[in-house]
Amino acid sequence: MAPIGLRAFGREDLPLLAAWLAHEHVARWWPMRETTVAALDAYYGPAIDGTDPTVLYLALADEVPVGFVETYRHADHPDWDRAVGIPGVAGIDYLIGEAERCGRGLGTAVIGALCTRVFELFPDVSGIVSAPQAANRASCRVLEKNGFRLVAVRELDSDDPGDAGPSAVYLRERRSR
Repeated sequence: MAPIGLRAFGREDLPLLAAWLAHEHVARWWPMRETTVAALDAYYGPAIDGTDPTVLYLALADEVPVGFVETYRHADHPDWDRAVGIPGVAGIDYLIGEAERCGRGLGTAVIGALCTRVFELFPDVSGIVSAPQAANRASCRVLEKNGFRLVAVRELDSDDPGDAGPSAVYLRERRSR
């Protein structure tokens, strides 16, 4: 497996993200209302600028961009915190951009690197939560391979189209130091 890295996501990465979001294997699970670079800049710009507390990364394999990941403290997003109902945690969202890179362990490695980064970035959180759609078995397996356990399958109160339908709520607790 190629070395996995995470680097800060910037505006220069928006065209690549727009292309990835158009791929069927991504769009099925990460449906954005608009995927133009301008729309993505409006949506992600505050996080890029640091005025939104969400932290964005480009996932790299051997220095080549392979995915997009984001993390945030649930407490910084009270509506989502209430919807998920697990206090004191951080959340993660992730995608692998190219379909031919899926199913080869890359997602597992990216999530492993992301979890390490999240616990470093947010020393106050007790765990990490991810809530993919329950039908997205590949995403669920990647979480399970990284020590996440399923805590619920239920509808979440969210206006994000990516949260439509039953979500599988997974938790990875911080290991003792």
